[in-house]
Amino acid sequence: MFDLEKVQSLNELEMLVYQYILEHMDNVPMLTIRQLSTNCHVSTSTILRFCSKMGFDGFSELKYAIKKEKQQEHSFEQYYDATVHVDSFLKRLNQQTFYETLKPAITMIASARHTVFSGIGTSGILGNYGSRYFANMGINAYSIDDPFTPIPQRGFENTVAIILSVSGETTEIIKQSTDFKRSGAKILSITNDEHSTIARLADYNISYYMPDERSIYTDPYINITTQIPVIALIELLAHQAGKEFAEKASQK
Repeated sequence: MFDLEKVQSLNELEMLVYQYILEHMDNVPMLTIRQLSTNCHVSTSTILRFCSKMGFDGFSELKYAIKKEKQQEHSFEQYYDATVHVDSFLKRLNQQTFYETLKPAITMIASARHTVFSGIGTSGILGNYGSRYFANMGINAYSIDDPFTPIPQRGFENTVAIILSVSGETTEIIKQSTDFKRSGAKILSITNDEHSTIARLADYNISYYMPDERSIYTDPYINITTQIPVIALIELLAHQAGKEFAEKASQK
């Protein structure tokens, strides 16, 4: 329903509206614009600008689109709401406009001698997956899954560090990103929020904008936001960077 290219144009206040809508899709159609502005702690003008940027003539048209989206959901999506947003994300992966978004990241990887993945928790596990997948594509890659691993102050001048973080605000990973930059590495971050600290520290950031989800069965502080887009991005970046490597090798 929401075009990810348009989402990237949102400012911080408009992003608050976007995140609230994603997390309250069932309730938003029943709210007035003033109620939504109160819940998001933004002005009604911000909501109207959000609607305009997302391609809607006004708040009423946005509410109608949300209602229509909910009516078209399949039965499985009632059990796992993230599929709606994952489906929208995956449909855009092969579009030329999305490729243009990824092109700077692909160039960073293809230009580096080494690629190192870093993350903590689930992101650390995905970093291990990413390094192996990159290696399978002929890219020199490895992963650091211990956020306390010291980063030498030199020796990373020809390295791209791919930082994985859902929130983009994990203290240990922020410090590690800073250490990587100090050592001369280029930072490519993959986060769920382009306005996060890690995203702003990075030389380039890719955000996937999935609804923030917490465990309702165990610890509510545990983040269970879907990571399917991260896996898709890792594989797509590996394929495209591997292709550039092969093309360079054939020209020698």
